[in-house]
Amino acid sequence: MANRRTRLSQEGNPIVLKYNFDENTLTNGQLKVLSFERPTKEWALFILHNRYQQKIETHDYDIVLGPIADDGVAFQLERYVQGIISLDQLIEELTYRQLDIQYYFGTEKALSYLLVELKW
Repeated sequence: MANRRTRLSQEGNPIVLKYNFDENTLTNGQLKVLSFERPTKEWALFILHNRYQQKIETHDYDIVLGPIADDGVAFQLERYVQGIISLDQLIEELTYRQLDIQYYFGTEKALSYLLVELKW
């Protein structure tokens, strides 16, 4: 992705940072965490709210994790927004996709738990 981005923008140098994170921190009560295990109605509405309210702080979670909203998910979300499919259909469409898990570190406190492992 770093190579692709620099090639497309025709500027900069690709850099990849790798972080370590102790996942026990997600359940030890030190951080406010919201977790979605799979696409659900609540997950879809959360994603939509955050995408369309970008300039407004929409939640106070330190970390949010759940299925990644990649281009395929974005396409289905847009179909829902346009009224082409229902919320139930949206979730059904996404249930059959193998979605990786994405972590959002939304506060300085959450970021302080990340340890840089490697730069290149």
